[in-house]
Amino acid sequence: MDKIGGYEYVSFEVVEIPPPVTFFHENEESEPEREQPPSGPQLTEQEVREALLKHVTTRCCYRKGAAREMAITKIDHSCAFHYTLETFTEKRQTSWAFEPYLGGTIDNFSADPPPGPWDIAASPPSFFTGSITQIEVPHTASIKTCHTCGGVGRKRCFTCSGNGYEQCYSCHGDGYKNTLDGEHERCFRCHGTGRRRCWKCNGDGLALCKGCGGTGQIKCFIRLTVTWTNHIDEHIVEHSAVPDEKIKSGSGQVVFEEENEKLWPVNHFPDTTINMASFQLVQKHAAAFSAEKILRQRHRVRIIPVATVYYEWKNHSNTFSVFGFEQKIHAPDYPQTCCCGCTVL
Repeated sequence: MDKIGGYEYVSFEVVEIPPPVTFFHENEESEPEREQPPSGPQLTEQEVREALLKHVTTRCCYRKGAAREMAITKIDHSCAFHYTLETFTEKRQTSWAFEPYLGGTIDNFSADPPPGPWDIAASPPSFFTGSITQIEVPHTASIKTCHTCGGVGRKRCFTCSGNGYEQCYSCHGDGYKNTLDGEHERCFRCHGTGRRRCWKCNGDGLALCKGCGGTGQIKCFIRLTVTWTNHIDEHIVEHSAVPDEKIKSGSGQVVFEEENEKLWPVNHFPDTTINMASFQLVQKHAAAFSAEKILRQRHRVRIIPVATVYYEWKNHSNTFSVFGFEQKIHAPDYPQTCCCGCTVL
């Protein structure tokens, strides 16, 4: 292939091009001021009992008696935090490519030097949505004789190995086949020859070259592949008995959201665990994508209210949880279940 200035390293294997080095100085931009997040709602005993009764009606093994009769002794209110960090990056790769030359002007390297891989304009369709595009690098094209067919435009047919015919699929090459009555008669598809004209080359033994499309020439150029990726990490801070997967599925309220080219970690939440999680994930994303250029970052905190309910019923003393603004129930130890063999969730 031609040697093109700035692209001497390019081959037919895809090569990643590291982005230009950029520096983010903390002194250039001060840390943003942030408001304290709101607290979650407080549930009454009646609301808790109604949520539990609604939950029990959807479980075939649960009885309503305990939900109606239990004595609620205490309700502890708290909030679970669901932190999400998104880092939207761009990766650029180059490789030689070719396609059939069908005529027209060629943008070759004799006119002007080609731009660098990161100097070519390319914009994502939207931020925080993965996509990919391929661009012909300007001033890198040239016309070559097709390496597959040697410029002929046709090559030996692969289907029939150049014979122009193939074995008849109906009689398997015998020329005759047995009927349902047990008679031996000539195959009507191949007329007894046992072979048929090749469908691919129409009996010529030569098929159109896919590399050049039959023209005998190919257009070679350097292809730039631009890949946009949205990297997502999350962390849940939960101090109740509700599993993290249920917390993620519960309806919450976004109480904090920021978007910028580079983000400062969250540091203003009363629960220092969420602040530490944000610091660790922001640091992780800053170092994790060395071969990609960070275009945009976004993080948000969603709070999911959780009420831990203490109750007594007959000789049982236990707890259940009400979580999310739709007031879902987590009660794996509900005290009144039937013995039908169903699994208690």
